[in-house]
Amino acid sequence: MADSSTLVSETGRSLLADSSVLDSKIIETSKENVFHATVLDVEEEMPQIETRVVLVQEAGKREELLKALETIKIMEVPVIKIKESSPDKSEEKLIKSIIHMEIKMPCIKTDTIEELGDSDSPEFETIFVVSDFQAPIFNKLCKADCRVIGPPVVLHCAQRGEPLPFSCRPLYCASMLNLVLCFTGFRKKDELVKLVTLVHHMGGIIRRDFSSKVTHLVANSTHGDKFRIAVSLGIPIVKAEWIYKAWEKRNEIDFCAADDDFRNQFKVPPFQDCMLSFLGFSDDEKANMEEMTEMQGGHYLPVGDERCTHLVVEESTVKDLPFEPLKKLYVVKQEWFWGSIQMDARAGESMYLFEKSESPDFKKSVSLLSLGTPNSNRKRRRLKETLAQLTRETDMSPFPPRKRPSAEHSLSIGSLLDISNTPESSAANGETPKSCARPSKNSTPLPLKQSARWQVAKELYQTESNYVDILTTIIQLFQVPLEKEGQLGGPILAQEEIKTIFGSIPDILDEDLEDLMINWTESKSIGDIILKYSKDLLKTYPPFVNFFEMSKETITRCEKQKPRFHAFLKVS
Repeated sequence: MADSSTLVSETGRSLLADSSVLDSKIIETSKENVFHATVLDVEEEMPQIETRVVLVQEAGKREELLKALETIKIMEVPVIKIKESSPDKSEEKLIKSIIHMEIKMPCIKTDTIEELGDSDSPEFETIFVVSDFQAPIFNKLCKADCRVIGPPVVLHCAQRGEPLPFSCRPLYCASMLNLVLCFTGFRKKDELVKLVTLVHHMGGIIRRDFSSKVTHLVANSTHGDKFRIAVSLGIPIVKAEWIYKAWEKRNEIDFCAADDDFRNQFKVPPFQDCMLSFLGFSDDEKANMEEMTEMQGGHYLPVGDERCTHLVVEESTVKDLPFEPLKKLYVVKQEWFWGSIQMDARAGESMYLFEKSESPDFKKSVSLLSLGTPNSNRKRRRLKETLAQLTRETDMSPFPPRKRPSAEHSLSIGSLLDISNTPESSAANGETPKSCARPSKNSTPLPLKQSARWQVAKELYQTESNYVDILTTIIQLFQVPLEKEGQLGGPILAQEEIKTIFGSIPDILDEDLEDLMINWTESKSIGDIILKYSKDLLKTYPPFVNFFEMSKETITRCEKQKPRFHAFLKVS
């Protein structure tokens, strides 16, 4: 369904090339190459032709069209000229150009083409305005290779002060102007032809092969290379219904099919065509994941059902599968499930395949020590899980097993901001702190005699440092990714929601306390540091305290109402 442009029509009329396809209005074309020419070169030898607009049947009865055409003085006109490429070569080149020409003749009303008598004359560049693209006269005009536009195009140009556009195909409206579409998964030719025709009528461009210029993928299946590429590039993936519904809005002048609110109604959900089963999860988690599966366009089945396409495994509790999986079955970690929801598209399974946790796999864990790759975070996590599993099997682990929070309580703000939940206490539970690199809290030199004042100061310093680490972790682990531009699937939260959640976190530094502890003397006073920053603290903390409950309420609401945010919290 790739676009093709004809350099010269069979009747010898104007060159017809879809201007929306061209990167430039002027292109010089030969059999072997394409390069730019200038407008002046073309206009010097441009033939004199008359430009006119013809309102056909019902279009001639619409007063708003007549008024709109009174304000439009210019139309785009395609012209050609032929020249030899060089004196020593006989090869001819065609220069095609789309230029602006003044509309001097008043618009004409007609009920039939025959009334004009000269509709195919090369002396005229005629645009026919037709209200019904299903009417018999529309088909006649198309067969006669006439330029046809719909009333919305006229009103669109009048509203924006633009010339009447040139298109090599009938153009009813501009709701898909500048959109480049590619199709995948369609098997019925008739349906595909109908969809392509509607896209062209709305000003869109079709590409057979997927490329970086494609703006939307229309998918009837979640399988295939085009789908995978679109996911990786963050290209919106929509159902065919998007095109049909856009066509229903063709008479709305300001409507744009690419509008996010409209397009999101027809996005292909992450688990379309998927049958999921869940293994190793608690009853609450399983129920939550099954509900999320249906919300995201999929279905769930009991473990072992042969119709299942994906088996999602809780890798920390499942050591081996209870059955030998079929070759067509994807056995994936839960990261695949939550990652797909977060990115709003089905993630590639190869990165999340479940691997049996057996002692001989220790060799594999050693190979994961090479962490300088884009997947280093995942490798670190996998390495930690593998080593933790090995230590559990040999009863060597000094830490109690880590309990996974249930889906019902996937976020606990109290635990995040509780001072007792410090990086040190996390390490004591076998967890790796995720805060940013900071000076070690334990690097403070111990005085020979630890006085009571020093011990109190040290405790206060550790408490404040841990508190700052928690805030830093919240910012780096949650705020920064949520504010990142170019997220797959679009922003997870609105800017207003992000500001409500994170906007009141104070900017606190504890370097002064650390310097005091490193250079400790009995004459030092923590009160001096507090007095030094007292004015800043009075400005910083009231908003933090006052909006704390609002932040918690916003997080709770978004987690319940926005599956992608819920998934983000699960994988963070």
